[in-house]
Amino acid sequence: MVKTVKEQIEDTKKMLKDTKEKINSLDFDAHWYRRVFHAFAASFLVYYLPPDVDWIKLLKLWVPPAIVIFAIILEVLRLKGVVSSDHFFGLRMYEKNRIGSYVFFAVGVLILLWAFPQPIAVPCILCACIADPLMGEIRHRFSEKHVYILGFLVCFFFFMIFWYNAGWFLMILASIIGAYGAVVGETKKFWWLDDDFMIQILPAVLLLILWFIGSYLGWILPTDVIIPGVMPNWP
Repeated sequence: MVKTVKEQIEDTKKMLKDTKEKINSLDFDAHWYRRVFHAFAASFLVYYLPPDVDWIKLLKLWVPPAIVIFAIILEVLRLKGVVSSDHFFGLRMYEKNRIGSYVFFAVGVLILLWAFPQPIAVPCILCACIADPLMGEIRHRFSEKHVYILGFLVCFFFFMIFWYNAGWFLMILASIIGAYGAVVGETKKFWWLDDDFMIQILPAVLLLILWFIGSYLGWILPTDVIIPGVMPNWP
């Protein structure tokens, strides 16, 4: 039976509606996938928990860069078309022809773990894992002003936790500087440098400068909060 023009139009509308619903569903799933991925990355902080013995030191030295190098190689293969981008669920549209944010995230974490004191590295990583997706949700639901205010407060809280055993003045100053750097790192957008990197490294660099100044002036600097475990004495 041949369909009338009106029936064909209705079928086309229904097909477009179904396609739109499928796309929206995929966008919704990818949206929350990225949020969960961010939060799960806080598990990288187990880096500080193993006992401080020689063979574990070697693992800490080589395993993190090996993971990052693998991610970089995989990303190069994707950008060259050797590996299809379809296998990378959660990529944003602008990342199809640009280095994915997960690589920037991994490089930022590696730099923090290797090159920065724990009181700087840990809150910066938590800002990327917790504050960044939270700020994204705030931006999605409210205004940019709310992003600045609430994002600053959340980041300020993280820095206060890991600088609590410093002098009180340094604790407050570091929390303000760290939170400011994290918010600027997340909100300032560059095509060639992802905010997953900036939200970690910008506050870390600012705090490292403060660390050196405080050390020179004789201020009480914070000590590590996450203490490595003790190797059991096997019989």
